[in-house]
Amino acid sequence: MVRNLTKGKPFPIIMRFCVPILLGSVLQQLYNLLDAFIVRRYVGLAEMGAVLSTGPLNFLVIGFVIGLCAGFSIPVAKSFGGGDIPETRKRAANALYLCGLFALAMTALMVSFARPLLVIMQTPAETLDAAYNYIIVIFAGIPAFMMYNILVALMRALGDSKTPLYFLSASCVLNILVTLLFVAVFGWGTKGAGAATIVSQAFAVTLCLIHIRRHHPILRLKRADARPCRKRAAKLLLNGVPMALQFAITAIGTVIIQRAVNDFGPVVVSAIGVAGRLQIMLMQPMEAVGITMATFCAQNLGAGQYGRIKNGIKISLTAVLIYSIAAGALIIFGGGVLAGLITGEEGAQAMTYIRQFQLVNGAMYWSLGLLFIMRNSVQGLGYSGVTMFAGVSELVARGVVALIMVPRFGFDAVCFANPSAWLLADVMLVVMLVVLLRRVKRKIANKFGNGVNNVQEVEFQQ
Repeated sequence: MVRNLTKGKPFPIIMRFCVPILLGSVLQQLYNLLDAFIVRRYVGLAEMGAVLSTGPLNFLVIGFVIGLCAGFSIPVAKSFGGGDIPETRKRAANALYLCGLFALAMTALMVSFARPLLVIMQTPAETLDAAYNYIIVIFAGIPAFMMYNILVALMRALGDSKTPLYFLSASCVLNILVTLLFVAVFGWGTKGAGAATIVSQAFAVTLCLIHIRRHHPILRLKRADARPCRKRAAKLLLNGVPMALQFAITAIGTVIIQRAVNDFGPVVVSAIGVAGRLQIMLMQPMEAVGITMATFCAQNLGAGQYGRIKNGIKISLTAVLIYSIAAGALIIFGGGVLAGLITGEEGAQAMTYIRQFQLVNGAMYWSLGLLFIMRNSVQGLGYSGVTMFAGVSELVARGVVALIMVPRFGFDAVCFANPSAWLLADVMLVVMLVVLLRRVKRKIANKFGNGVNNVQEVEFQQ
């Protein structure tokens, strides 16, 4: 369903758009946890740790893909919000071409360097082969991940956040069934878990293509729309590449931390893997609201509605702060029970490390919530490049912890790596958002006229 986010009361509009994204993200994380559980059940705890230890490297690639596609969708959302449908189609076509080129290049690069990267991360020798067997299959499937994410990003740019949820649900069910087949029946181990993920992703791509052809006439490209255009490609790249690099920079920081964690041995590796998966699960509502704000800001920027942008950001910040405090309390007081559901009795030795990590990180979830809203809002306003500075600050914080603090303070320092990165990025993003909102207000006033902007502010306040 196509939805224009430039009309109606912002709070219900934001929530209606956000909920399907949230449910999809939670579902995605649930089946990732089930993948790990299946590997532990039918292969072993060490192999589960191997799969979990590839998380930062996996995030480096998948995060780059998600960031690139999300960035490409912002100019599409802006033209749609401004009512320029022909330009919307042309930008969508050029986004597809660029994604194809990036997919081929990334696949060749990551497949070639998968094992060296695992070695650089100091993956324990006893789990190196299992980790490699999993991640090499994931990297070979990058084109499927790229195609799925750009199709989903384009649908969301048009205000359709529900349809991707349906297709993701179907692919998750398929993933669990195929994982059981490949791992439990065929005995393919971690390689089977990776292959199941790619099969389910390809299935989701097929569903997206069929749906777009039948129900999204705006994305049915005509011959005139499908011509490559350097100017449009450059505009897309200016939005997509900085967002992709921002994800990659953040991921590199997590890879650095993972390298430091690997020195502690398989038990700690498994502990951080389990705690990290649970943390990612609790992050999903914050991330979903953040993703929503990128599209919300882009569409309203195209429509020249500064008042809606400003008030939408305030609403989302309030909602995320309330949630993040509740999520922190949950992980602090109930994190051990949640972790025990994944590790079972075999993971008792890792529980001390899991709980320590949860206590420190849970107390700082509020700073992570602020980060998601501010970063995505800035990106939605068309300033993706400046968010890279916040990403660099996260990288610096994690690098200092991994290279200087961990050797001195051990596992205690590992627990403070994420909170220190979140806080430093928040400081930079607060300044960026205040400055850029003023700049956006001036641009909208110059383009649409002060009278138009003032009316839109009054309408919302009423």
